[in-house]
Amino acid sequence: MATSSLAPPEVPMELHAGNRDRLLTALRAHLSATASPPRGIALLQGGEEQTRHCTDHLELFRQESYFAYLFGVREPGFYGAIDIASGQSILFAPRLPPDYAVWMGEIKPLPYFKDRYKVDLVFYVDEIVQVLQDRFSQHGKPVLFLLYGKSTDSGNYSKPASFEGIEKFDTDLGTLHPILTECRVIKSEMELGLIQYANDVSSEAHIE
Repeated sequence: MATSSLAPPEVPMELHAGNRDRLLTALRAHLSATASPPRGIALLQGGEEQTRHCTDHLELFRQESYFAYLFGVREPGFYGAIDIASGQSILFAPRLPPDYAVWMGEIKPLPYFKDRYKVDLVFYVDEIVQVLQDRFSQHGKPVLFLLYGKSTDSGNYSKPASFEGIEKFDTDLGTLHPILTECRVIKSEMELGLIQYANDVSSEAHIE
């Protein structure tokens, strides 16, 4: 069997930072065009682990696609937020119980995720309400732009972020999905490079 000259490329976190910047630009343009205040929080919920039927066997985890596009997070149970006014990116990590380490290994501290995913701030999921209220209430109750819309491929609807205490905020279900979907249609140079690699290695496999 021939040996491929292709090596899997790294997926740099700068790719996801660029995706967040494109979303910010598009959201700000939309809010300006609709004479809406240029502020609020784009909030997405990442994927959750699922067990196989009634067993404790965990299925192979795949991250929710929109969340992966913006943050590149590989672990389940996260939330991600982008402040439209400042551009700050925030991750909220699940607070794992101590016995998690017995079966699954080291419990990573918050600075690990901040460094790995190149975001501005990291907190725990159970701190979402406090963080959003303390840091983003200068102009009153912050609006949360949540991801909700229909996939034209599957006919299914994306799941808007939900957490205990979300009723304390104003929410918008109509703005984020079409704008973020359009952002995903236009690929960056880094994304094109990854797609090219997938095409090249697939072609080599077919030839072989």
